[in-house]
Amino acid sequence: MIRILTRTGNTAEARDLLESHDHALEDRGGAGNEVRTRLCWGHVLRGFVQEDNEIELLKTAQKIEDQGLSVYYSATQFILVAFYAARNNVEGTKLWFSKPLVAIPGLDRSGLPNPETLATVLKFCIRNNQLDWCKTVFQGVLETDPDKSTWDIVLQWAAGGMGKGVEDVERMMKVIIGRSTNEQSVKPDIVTINGLVELAMSMNDAYLAERYIALGQKFGIKPNANTYILQMKYRADVNDLRGAQEAYDSLQAEEVENDEDLPAINTFLRALCASKMDNYNRIMSIISDLDERNKRLEPDTVCALTTLYLQRDEMYELIDILQTHSFHYNLEERSRIIDTMIKFSTDPNTDTARSWEAYSIMRQIFDDATPEKRTQMMNEYFSRNRCDMACHVFGHMRQHSIVNRRPKLETYVQCFEGIAKCEDHESLDMVHNMLKMDSSIEPNTKLYNSLMLAYTACDEADRALDFWDDITNTDEGPSYKSLEIVFWACGRKPFGDRKARDIWNKMRRMEIEVTGKVFAAYIGALSGQGKFEEARDMLEVMEKELALKLDVLTLGTFYNSLPGQNRKDLVEEWAKGLYPDVWKELCKLGQTTQKEGHRLFNMKREIKA
Repeated sequence: MIRILTRTGNTAEARDLLESHDHALEDRGGAGNEVRTRLCWGHVLRGFVQEDNEIELLKTAQKIEDQGLSVYYSATQFILVAFYAARNNVEGTKLWFSKPLVAIPGLDRSGLPNPETLATVLKFCIRNNQLDWCKTVFQGVLETDPDKSTWDIVLQWAAGGMGKGVEDVERMMKVIIGRSTNEQSVKPDIVTINGLVELAMSMNDAYLAERYIALGQKFGIKPNANTYILQMKYRADVNDLRGAQEAYDSLQAEEVENDEDLPAINTFLRALCASKMDNYNRIMSIISDLDERNKRLEPDTVCALTTLYLQRDEMYELIDILQTHSFHYNLEERSRIIDTMIKFSTDPNTDTARSWEAYSIMRQIFDDATPEKRTQMMNEYFSRNRCDMACHVFGHMRQHSIVNRRPKLETYVQCFEGIAKCEDHESLDMVHNMLKMDSSIEPNTKLYNSLMLAYTACDEADRALDFWDDITNTDEGPSYKSLEIVFWACGRKPFGDRKARDIWNKMRRMEIEVTGKVFAAYIGALSGQGKFEEARDMLEVMEKELALKLDVLTLGTFYNSLPGQNRKDLVEEWAKGLYPDVWKELCKLGQTTQKEGHRLFNMKREIKA
């Protein structure tokens, strides 16, 4: 019961339960009860470590000592030292390691640090540059007649903590062999070599790892399954794929327990996928081996394979691997695979047909893809000028059976902005109808702005101005963006200058501060209706009346909005005379001749609500 509670995040409850039964166990006495009590308190301490609850961990350790509930022996030391070492807490690690240990009768070497604790201390000291203290620790260990497991850690200390080379380690191994007796064999074996290989791997030194394996063979120590697993991993990490394949092949003849080879195989698979060489057949062979064993792949490996299959157009293989593995992953892991597919789909080097196929597979398998990720795909197709595909993505969101997977107000805004960029009237009608049927959306100014943008871009300025009326009737009212958009609509509507003047005059009466962009939009509304003289006169007095200076945006809007090249030539003549510097800056943008014969400066209108 105590173990179950501590492993399910209920360690405090486990401690209370143990305390309530402790006195009953003490009354019964007996060595068996002492062992059970000691083990149970060990579970409680491990539980608080697992919950990362330092306060309760220390409180419990203190209570155990004060009330004599258990003793501080090698197993307890490992729990506390490992907790502080993992957090790189120098003071805490030294404190709990230095605390005297109690030897328990019948429990071999319980009064000495166990090899796991020494290995933890060694790694901690290397990470935190505490090599002097580490030397003190291991000098003390050498005075305790180490057993074989401890000698393995001592060799790692010599190599990692003292900087000894392979030749020095070899000499030490010969000394250890000389001290070995039939009663207590301390001869190095493959466990010793594997420990040294792991040390070399922690130092990112694949060459040193190879030398340690060669050292073992020099002593007649043959590699085992764990050796090949380590070898496969460090070779894959340094992109030695041929060497990793050799280790994988050798591993097939060994017996592996508890699937210890899976992390290394996954690392190898990811390295094969990332390689520029064609390793497809090798990859498929390894996946086939894992399928026969009915083993799952890690999420990052599925991500790598997803990219590989997409690049090779192996869509059936992709669907198969996603359907086999993705449903076993949590939401965060599934999200990483979705991101991989989106990255491929939005890559400029991916053609639109392949991008759409990748999206279709994603939609089919990852029904939990968030609206944000789907919106990213929608905007990608808008940027490719495929309004039909973008609106299909939007429609898939709109039809989703789960409410929080459906489009939000911001999704509608981005969709209308995209439609405005593509100027697709059919798509506009379709999405607007979806909005009308969506009772969850409460329109605001930004949404009305996006509708104005879309209808104006699709040459329905009359209808766009209806949304201006909706904006003015809301509590929120118009924004500066609303003013820019409505003036654009006025410029494209027959006799729209009248509406534009009404809005402008109302702004002036209300003493609303006029920004440069709003003023440029108003000039565009006037010039769009051919009001050259009126727009020109306003530009000449703008600095005096509005404290605004003529800039490239305003002058360019004036020029581009006027119909006919004759009027544009008048702008050029006027600007060269009064504003030569601004005209020169505008000319730097370059011009494009339209099919009707007139020229326009290369100015892009910002389609943003």
